[in-house]
Amino acid sequence: MSFKKNIINNNFIYSFYKRLKILRAKKFNKHLGEFGEDIFISRFFKKKNNGIYVDIGCYHPFKGSLTYNLFKKGWNGINVDLSKVSIDLFKLSRPNDLNIQAAITNFDGETFYYENGIINQQNSLKENSNLNKIPIKAFKLSTILSKNKFTKIDLLNIDVEGYDFEALSSLNFSEVKPTMICIEENNFNTQKIIDSKTHKLLSENGYFLASKFGVSLIYIVLEYENKMFEIMSI
Repeated sequence: MSFKKNIINNNFIYSFYKRLKILRAKKFNKHLGEFGEDIFISRFFKKKNNGIYVDIGCYHPFKGSLTYNLFKKGWNGINVDLSKVSIDLFKLSRPNDLNIQAAITNFDGETFYYENGIINQQNSLKENSNLNKIPIKAFKLSTILSKNKFTKIDLLNIDVEGYDFEALSSLNFSEVKPTMICIEENNFNTQKIIDSKTHKLLSENGYFLASKFGVSLIYIVLEYENKMFEIMSI
């Protein structure tokens, strides 16, 4: 058993480890997102103090988080990750949120994920025989939202290492339509993004591509398209 696995199994040491992970991550840059996505998100929602976020592949409550600045304003919501450690950090830092260890994909049931580390952004549902194979509960996004009675979302963030479309496609847009969706699309070629399944699905459901930051795409419901200059003004 690895050293980090031993940490999890010792309650006293694990409690110290979680707090250390949180304190160390607070030494972040001026922006939290890998490509500065959180700056755009914060500006768009600058007048909204009590919103709702759903963060799929949440990883860490501070480090790389696109919802931390919103949480500080008074938002709350759902955080989902494959990693037990990630979810335990959210339970410690955001105890009033719903923090769920699960896989979000296009079916409800059981599946496996492949572990790069006990807390790691590259943990994935993508099969990899070189990594630890770990069983986990799987849900459609619509199932999680319905089960917890979420009928309105301001920000939906999806970053699940190659299974982003599967997670997105499990959302029933007729029941819940997020104002903004940030989703990872591992492509720097804009034309290929326009031709992608993700873009087609969101366009068909009344969204426009508002911005692109690295491999993160930000879609917003069409009703805001003609208000963007006003909304994004400093």
